Amino acid sequence: MEKTTFTEEEISKIKQLQEKYQVLGIQVVQLTLAKKSAQEYVESLEDQNNQLTNQIVEVNIEEKEFAKTLSDKYGIGSLDLESGVFTSNT
Repeated sequence: MEKTTFTEEEISKIKQLQEKYQVLGIQVVQLTLAKKSAQEYVESLEDQNNQLTNQIVEVNIEEKEFAKTLSDKYGIGSLDLESGVFTSNT
């Protein structure tokens, strides 16, 4: 079996390439973790958005029900919120 000794320059180049792979591997892991964290954050924002949207729907339903109650009680008209005075359209 024949043995060959690499030059110091060749060994140095191989080590440099290995170091580059290690650095790139670490960067890939860091990027993957950052991406996962960002995805979790986006999911959290989407959940918050859905909760707020549901709350808006609930308030809208509550508003319509209360408006009907007032309309049944006072009829159709307009309310000045500053003075609390209701003016009937009839």
